[in-house]
Amino acid sequence: MSAAGRFLRSQIAEIERDDALRWYGVAMAVVHVVTYLFWVDQRIVTFVNAQAEPICWPLVPACEQLRVLSAPGMALLLRAYFAAAIGAGFLFASRRMVPWAYAGLVLVNVLKLAIMLLDYRLRMNQHYMGLFAAFVYLLVPGKRDALRVLVTLFYFWAGTLKLNWEWISGAGLYRPMWPFSGAGVVAACVYVIVLELGVAWGLLAKRAWIFWVAFAQFLVFHALSWQVVGFFYPLLMFAILTIFPLSRLVEPRDPPDGPLVALCRGREVWSVYALAAMFSLLQLIPYAFPGDRTLTGQGRLYALHMFDARATCEGWADLHNADGTTTRRDLKLPLDTRIACDPIVYFNRARNLCRQRDAGRGAFEDLDLYLSARRASEGEMKRVIATKGFCAKGERYDPFRHNAWILTE
Repeated sequence: MSAAGRFLRSQIAEIERDDALRWYGVAMAVVHVVTYLFWVDQRIVTFVNAQAEPICWPLVPACEQLRVLSAPGMALLLRAYFAAAIGAGFLFASRRMVPWAYAGLVLVNVLKLAIMLLDYRLRMNQHYMGLFAAFVYLLVPGKRDALRVLVTLFYFWAGTLKLNWEWISGAGLYRPMWPFSGAGVVAACVYVIVLELGVAWGLLAKRAWIFWVAFAQFLVFHALSWQVVGFFYPLLMFAILTIFPLSRLVEPRDPPDGPLVALCRGREVWSVYALAAMFSLLQLIPYAFPGDRTLTGQGRLYALHMFDARATCEGWADLHNADGTTTRRDLKLPLDTRIACDPIVYFNRARNLCRQRDAGRGAFEDLDLYLSARRASEGEMKRVIATKGFCAKGERYDPFRHNAWILTE
């Protein structure tokens, strides 16, 4: 057996001999069931089919070449994804079927990723966390502790994003948050920061009462978040969080010191530290780019996409016609708040117009691309894109370096 084969067999064996991990496999399958329900609710078939306008990921700039299915074909693919997720979940219920369940979960995650790559509009923080948790569950040794440390870091790094007045004031919230109003909203937003930066570490505590108090607070937090962000995020997090009660209630129990002490004293397996370092480094990437990352979006492809601020924007293209006149085309789409003002979206829409012109489906000669945006708590718009002669320049979006056409001052 090859080294890769032995490694995969060891991952499967770790799940087979640990009932907590086996049942967590069911939770991982539930993540995909919830994803399917959300995608149906959002009617993604209408914009990921071969005939729809593509908004491509920077890492997959030619995503239109991957879009080969019609709307009915995409609907059928989504149903197959749903059925595969259900099947994988049932297989994890039997210890003898774990190898097949493992293979099924790999297939489901690959299928989800393939669907997501069809369009940048499928980008969501929920998918980032779900896929990261699946990666750890499937491929990282020391899964119990690795998963718990990962989820704790989800909260910790999300908390660091909220250390700004936009969040604290409540201006970053999409909708009113019952039962809070006025000063209560500020208090609730501050509490969330404390919860994510501090209380989250209680999930790794040795003492049962500390753990259960912390765990209960996160359950309440996600239940209340439903009214602000909808059903997808709370249900996904309920599934991901099950690793904590499973690890405490199902044998083998944690070492006497508990996972937090083991982590701090260097007693964890190397894979847990490697995971923590890798995930944390990814969260630092946006800070390497200039400008307000909430408005420019640069570097956030690799990090948590939590809403820390709410952006408002106007984006348009001035089309220069052969007769010397100019036609303004509004480029804003009704998108999720986190990407509605993302320069990637406007870059794609402008590029699509250029391609339509080149294919003879547009009568203009060139276009100027503009995007102005601001945080909800700010008064004046800031110019984020102002590119004249966009088609002629043939601009590209570099996902690894600052794009000079994205303005930062």
